[in-house]
This record gives sequence, structure tokens and C-alpha cells, in this order.
Amino acid sequence: MKRLLTALAALFAAFILRAQDARFDALGAKLEEYFAALAGEPLSVQNAECDYLIESCRDSLVRQFVTLKIYDHYLKSKIMGDDGVAVHVADTWLIPGKVAMHSDMDLLNAKVFAEFNRQAVLGAEAPLLTLQDPAGEEVTVPAGGRYTVLYFYDTSCSTCRIETPRLCNFLKTTEFPLTAVAVYVGGDSEAWARYRTASLDVPGMVHLWDPALDSDFQRKYGVLQTPRMFLVGPDGTVVGRGLDTPALALLAEKFSGKESYVYGTREGMSVFEKAFAGYGEDMKPSDILDVAAYVAERTYGEGSLEMYRRMEGDLLYYLSSRTGETWKEGTRLFIDKYILNVDDVWTAPEDTAQVISLARTMKALLERMPAGSVVPDWKVPGEMLRKPCLFRRGAKKGSFSLRKADYLVFYTQGCGRCEETLAAARRLADRGSKVLLIDMDALFTDRPDEARRLLDTFDLSGLPYVTQLGPDGVVLHRYLEL
Repeated sequence: MKRLLTALAALFAAFILRAQDARFDALGAKLEEYFAALAGEPLSVQNAECDYLIESCRDSLVRQFVTLKIYDHYLKSKIMGDDGVAVHVADTWLIPGKVAMHSDMDLLNAKVFAEFNRQAVLGAEAPLLTLQDPAGEEVTVPAGGRYTVLYFYDTSCSTCRIETPRLCNFLKTTEFPLTAVAVYVGGDSEAWARYRTASLDVPGMVHLWDPALDSDFQRKYGVLQTPRMFLVGPDGTVVGRGLDTPALALLAEKFSGKESYVYGTREGMSVFEKAFAGYGEDMKPSDILDVAAYVAERTYGEGSLEMYRRMEGDLLYYLSSRTGETWKEGTRLFIDKYILNVDDVWTAPEDTAQVISLARTMKALLERMPAGSVVPDWKVPGEMLRKPCLFRRGAKKGSFSLRKADYLVFYTQGCGRCEETLAAARRLADRGSKVLLIDMDALFTDRPDEARRLLDTFDLSGLPYVTQLGPDGVVLHRYLEL
């Protein structure tokens, strides 16, 4: 592999020397080829190769293009550990000013990214944190000597409500020697106590928090949002970062030397990308069942229980990433028919941790406020949008009954999809609909009890969440994409 990279690097350097006419499209394509060749190489190799490419650029504009292309690729990469290359490029080339970024704001963002990620990159020595346990005693983690998972969460985090039960099921069923450390990032002792009892009741789990924020865990581990999960090896180095539970399970199998199937891999997902590609915008929930039925017929129906588990399990993971009413309603039907009500299939420990746990969590969320149910008659702080007229403004802030709106839009700050949805909601209001906007960030800050009540009533695991109401608050549609 090293010879191949060296040869590619030499060819790439020659290409760069001929790229002085700013034909950046061709240059970008060559870079993508090189990224593919580097994939899977150790972080040190990728850092060195990227430095070589940047140093090969003689023209300042070409060097800027190559450097920013490399930085952007590794910043957005879904491959674990690739963000370490982005940190290296930022620290080596961008922050010192050797290569200029497009704007001061871009440079500031690069500085923040590097500052909050450089200490816990893959292969680095895991930063030590001195935190408090529920009794107020100081505990330093990771302790070393065995594998340790660090799970940073918040009681108000909607995504944590999916990840927490998955992690707990994995910890209860795995035989991998592992110390689990759950770090609450908030400051509400009562909410923390309730969450530990109700959601994180795992024997041997270490529960910690830092109400005074003295440990600097946010910067050391890049905890700018939750959940955030790391795996630290017995030698104290970071061997997994940015994990979810399936990825943690995969690493546990890798380090234990066991070989078992891991659901939701890129290869498994690509099968269903192709299977659903032909349905287009006319897809119905029943089409999801048709695909599942075909899989069942060609696997279980032909006597291959193992292939049934793998493919239907992969289909569950594929569906878990889909958004929109059709996908969600089809997923609910699929879970009932092909996962939870199939006997003697999901019997292995990894099935319980990776499939059954996810299916049960998704089912519980999907059953909240379905079509035909009636939303509670609660008054909730928000912004009511409606068509302006001579005697009425188009928007008003205050507390409004959920049943008085035609559409409920739950959103969060700093979310690109939320911004698009809010813009579409305003267009709906201009056409005569009453739209109630509910900012969950503000609600958790100002009225956390009301926020938790909504979180327990609607499926707010993914925002934005839009539901359409009929007369008297009857749910007509949910998971709408405006």
C-alpha cells in the first residue's frame, strides 16, 4: 500500500505543477482519487501524505485550493479518525497563516474546531478528567488498565434518548471487558438522579458529572453537543471517537478477536439504497413492507435464517436514518412484522444489543401521537405564525394552545434543516395556515419541565419535527417535510 501511495503522490505532484491555470475542477477530481487511496491508512501516514501534497504546490492559489480541499474533506469525513487529519492541517497550515482561508470567520471556525478536537484524536493519549460522583467524591477517568467507554450525555438531549438504551443493552449483554463511564454534561442534580435511575441503570457503570465545569471536558473531548462517545484502550490511548453503539460493538469485536456480524455497515446500507432508488416520490409505506417481504422470501423462505437476520437487521438500520412521513410510517409497520414479532430469530447477544434494542426504542418513539390521536390541550411557549391582515400581525410570541394551530413545528437552534423548515413554515402562514413554532432549546433553558413533557409526548428524537392538525387537535399527518 505504501508503494502505491508513493507512486500516486509523485503523479499527483506532477499534476499540481501543471495546474497553474486554475483548472480546479480537474484538480479536485484528482484529490478525491487520492483521498480514496489514503483511506484506512494510519493517521500519521495520512498527515505526512497531505503535507507532501500541500508542499508540492508552487502557486499560492493552487496551494490554497489543495489545502482547503483536504481540510474540508477530512472535516466532513464519516470515517472514524479522519477528523484528526483536519486538526493536523489546521494546526500546521491554516492557523499559523501559511495558507490563507477564505475569510476571518472561516479561520475562527478552524481555530475552534482544532482547539476542541486536538487533544482526543485517534491514537492520542486520552486526556484525564477529574469529575464528581453522585456522593460528591472526586474520580479521575479514564483509570487505565482496561478498555473504558466515555459516554457524554444530557438529560434534555433527544438523540441521547435513542443512544442511551442502545448503549445500556450492549453493556448488559457484551462479554467484552469494559469499564463504562457515563458523564452528565448538565447541572441539574435532580434531573441527573432521575435519568440515572430510569435510563442508565447498568451494573458497574460509573456515573460522574462536573457541575462547576472545572475539568474542561468540553474542550478536552470536543463535547459541543451530545451524545459523544469515546473508547480508550488499556494503555490510555484513544482507540475510538465519535462512536455510536454499533460502532462501539464493532470495535469490541475487533479488539476481542471475535468475528460476528455488525449491522448498519456501509456495504449493508448500499444494498437498500439501490433497492429503494426506483420508488421515487411515489413511494408508499407498504412499499417498505414489499422490500422486507422479498428479503424474507429469499432468505428465511429458503432456509437461511442467518441471512434473514443480517438483511432485515441492515434494513432496520437503513430505515432508522430515513426522514419523512412515508419512511416513518413504513418503518413502524416493518418493525412490528419483521423484527419484534418474529420468534427464535434475534437470539444472539449482539442481536439484542444492535437490533432488538434499536427496534424497541424506535417503536416507542413512532407510537407517539400517531395520525388520529388528539394532541394534549396544553399551552406552550412559542411563536404563532398566521396570515397578517389589517387588524392582526403576522406573528405573535407568547403561550398558545397546541390545539389552536394547523401545524406544530418543533425545532432547534443551529440546525440547517430547521432553518429551511422555518422558512417553509412562514410561507405556509402567508397562505392562511396557523403555524406554531416551538424552540426546544429555549424551552429547555426557560421551562425544562415543559420541554421534557413535550419530549415524552412527541417523537422529537430528530428535529425539525412537523405535525399537521385537524379540528380539535386531531393529528392528520406527522414527520412532514415542508
